[in-house]
Amino acid sequence: MRAVASRLLMLQQADSFFPGGAVAWSWGLETLVAEAVIPTASRRSRQRARGAVGAGDDASDALRQFIVGQLTHRWACCDRAFLAAAWHVDGVLDDWISLDFELEAITLAAELRQGSRRLGASLLGVHAELGTAHAADYQRRVDTEEAPGHVAVLQGMLWRALGIDHEDALLASAHMLSTGLVSAALRLGVVGHLAGQLILAELQPVIRALLVTPVPDVSRASAFTPLAEMAVMRHETLSPRLFAN
Repeated sequence: MRAVASRLLMLQQADSFFPGGAVAWSWGLETLVAEAVIPTASRRSRQRARGAVGAGDDASDALRQFIVGQLTHRWACCDRAFLAAAWHVDGVLDDWISLDFELEAITLAAELRQGSRRLGASLLGVHAELGTAHAADYQRRVDTEEAPGHVAVLQGMLWRALGIDHEDALLASAHMLSTGLVSAALRLGVVGHLAGQLILAELQPVIRALLVTPVPDVSRASAFTPLAEMAVMRHETLSPRLFAN
């Protein structure tokens, strides 16, 4: 029954209904859509009117490649490492804070640091209200700037406190990243509901393959997603903007 309990908790945390604030972030996707790197439905319609063959698949392909890049070259080799390390911490706040500052140091783009901090603050606030172990204490540390409060570290800390198994925690994190980006693409007009579900289905083998690879130690954690990072940096120049980054 413990496995079932862990999965039920994981489903609750990974559900888009959970008020963790993830719906406000596109992680550079909005900029790429605005710059036509990833086409929207209206652009595809114009392409089809001009007789462009296969234009209807361009957006789905571009979106899928973008998400695979985020999963492979950021989540699997960076965020996953810190989530796993935080999950293994045995209730010592200073150890989580140390991990928190390590993640802060290797996240070079200020916009990504700010996004991770704000998403972490939202998650921490919800769990403090729910009474999750360590949440209120860590929230005080973040409020007094003794810790940055990055979301990957907080996921590991809070999800273990809830009783979510290590593997389920990693799966929830990968799933939330994928669904969050597909949801953002839906609101940006890149794909419709059905195409979004097809992309999520196609991402499942990618996620399974990443989950069976060894989790890197945080001392070897790294990320290389230059297209997304530069897009996040340019996001502040967009007008109007639907997302925070």
